[in-house]
Amino acid sequence: MRRSRLPVLLAALLVALGAAGCTPPCQELGDRICNCLPQGQVRNNCKNNVKARVKASSLSGSEQDYCDGLLATCPDPDGNTIACAYLETCPGKVACGLALPPPGGGDGCTAIQPAPLSSSDVF
Repeated sequence: MRRSRLPVLLAALLVALGAAGCTPPCQELGDRICNCLPQGQVRNNCKNNVKARVKASSLSGSEQDYCDGLLATCPDPDGNTIACAYLETCPGKVACGLALPPPGGGDGCTAIQPAPLSSSDVF
């Protein structure tokens, strides 16, 4: 999968969390995923989208705990190309909340389908 798909997967993660955004732990998770995008406008747009969704949301404690749990399993790329390559794998996507493990185990995973974004989601 190409890295240009990461913003779509990030949107899917945010939708899967049950709101248009997240609390600060979820923003950190989103920023980790965005950090695997090329530096510049693409990465900035990704982070701005995450920030806007966080600002617009109000998640329950269990949803915040979910993000905290994902922070423990999703590697922080911070310049680490190995972490970004891991994020492209099925186990990496599951670890970062971008995919669900297959029912009953196995090596595959199920991508989380994103909802369409509107201009109000971005600004």
